[in-house]
Amino acid sequence: MKSARENSAIEPMDEKLFNKHQLLYIISIVVILLVGLAIRFYDLTDAPLDFHPTRQLYSALKARGMFYENLETVPEWQRDFAVHQWKLQGLIEPPVMERLTAFTYKIIGQEVLWVARIYSIFFWTLGGLALLDLTKRMIDKNAAVFAFLVFMVTPYTAIASRAFQPDPLMVMLMIIGLWGLVRWIDQENIINAIIAGLFAGLAIFIKSVVIFPIVFSFVAVVLWKKKSFKKIFTNSSIWVMGILTALPYALYMLYGLVISGSLQSQFSLRFFPQLWTDPVFWLRWNEMITKAVGFEIFLASIVGILIFKRSIYRVFLSALFIGYFIYGLTLSYHISTHDYYQLPLVPIVIIGASSVFSQVISELKNTRWLSTSIVVGVLIFYASINAWDVRVTLKRVDYTSEISFWQTMESVFEPDDRIIGITQDYGYRLNYWGWTGIENWMSTFDFSVRELAGQEFDMLSLFEEKTQGKDYFLVTQLSELDNQPEIKKILFENYKIREETSDYIIFDLSEKIEN
Repeated sequence: MKSARENSAIEPMDEKLFNKHQLLYIISIVVILLVGLAIRFYDLTDAPLDFHPTRQLYSALKARGMFYENLETVPEWQRDFAVHQWKLQGLIEPPVMERLTAFTYKIIGQEVLWVARIYSIFFWTLGGLALLDLTKRMIDKNAAVFAFLVFMVTPYTAIASRAFQPDPLMVMLMIIGLWGLVRWIDQENIINAIIAGLFAGLAIFIKSVVIFPIVFSFVAVVLWKKKSFKKIFTNSSIWVMGILTALPYALYMLYGLVISGSLQSQFSLRFFPQLWTDPVFWLRWNEMITKAVGFEIFLASIVGILIFKRSIYRVFLSALFIGYFIYGLTLSYHISTHDYYQLPLVPIVIIGASSVFSQVISELKNTRWLSTSIVVGVLIFYASINAWDVRVTLKRVDYTSEISFWQTMESVFEPDDRIIGITQDYGYRLNYWGWTGIENWMSTFDFSVRELAGQEFDMLSLFEEKTQGKDYFLVTQLSELDNQPEIKKILFENYKIREETSDYIIFDLSEKIEN
């Protein structure tokens, strides 16, 4: 038989710290919000090279092409090039961020790349506010302040939440969907079902990797709450949640696989179960978790599951972790090599860790004013150190010379030159700032993932195939060329160097060295 507390909608709050002092609670939220926004808006106009530039420039090229498509105030060649580069990029996720950014370009009348940063910051902040209320509902105000602080002022997420990627939007939608689910736990009605299903469905639509924790948590909560398939299938709010969760992505997949065919290669080079038995995989995955959320906080969040007094909350959070684990096994290569694949884990870990924080506060035995002063002082120190860390990280780098270099590369080649090369970010920097097309030669990273999938390469044959009809082979990643000794040997022993500087080498593929 369940206790009165188990049956209550919301846990009674322990009258300590933020639970007791409403003014302190409000001031803390405002200060965290302002600090979180300040560190994100610092160096706002810097080039998007601070966090996974390949992914950000991919979106930047698409957004520029969308903007230039009907722009009559630019030269025709520039418009054609921008549109071509946009349509040349493969479809990864629905281009919502790119469309939104391009639409804003049109409103302000020019391409302002950092507009995308503002949108990402806005989405992440809304997600933080939703997480604030979510943890307050599940735990108390002490947990809510801690959750909001970690979400807004952790160095990794501060940088990641500025990126021109769909991830900040995905995280926001995921959190609001989970917030709706928690509301539905306490009050089953159509409104809460719509909130939960709609936002969860949109999160999956924006970036499908989040499907794992969302579906596992929704299914676990429904099964635990109803404990009967008859009750499940006769409950209208559950049907609403299920349909809204599945519909957006189902329609997108129907369009991408059947109608346009643009998603047919989307699932290649993704599933590598052979990695599960490799200890290095687990160590790398641990490194990614540590970088994104901190290993100690990750462990604390798992312990935090046990602290929840309501069994359905324990089921809810456990299912989120299980969903994340299945997600990692399914996308084992990416989860262990791409740190931003950990972003769906961030709110999950914070929910668990915030329950631990709340429990610690409830156990404090010292004089109340002393306890309050110490805890608030620790939180201020945490916020200050992390905010300064973000500021130093952003201040340390200046990409002005980097942009200038790629802009000057435009004058190195003629518009009709056909180029292949080993350059940064699949050639996106040359595309974006140099307005020059280039075919990318695969990196050692690209070769390794394909070899993991069982592909084999004859480097000489591949080189001849890829350079057929090309005029020049450009190398701006000299260290990457060193990592591919076969290609380096082919180039230096067979082709004349047109130009060589400390920054790049241009091999003339039409001028062979006579042996």
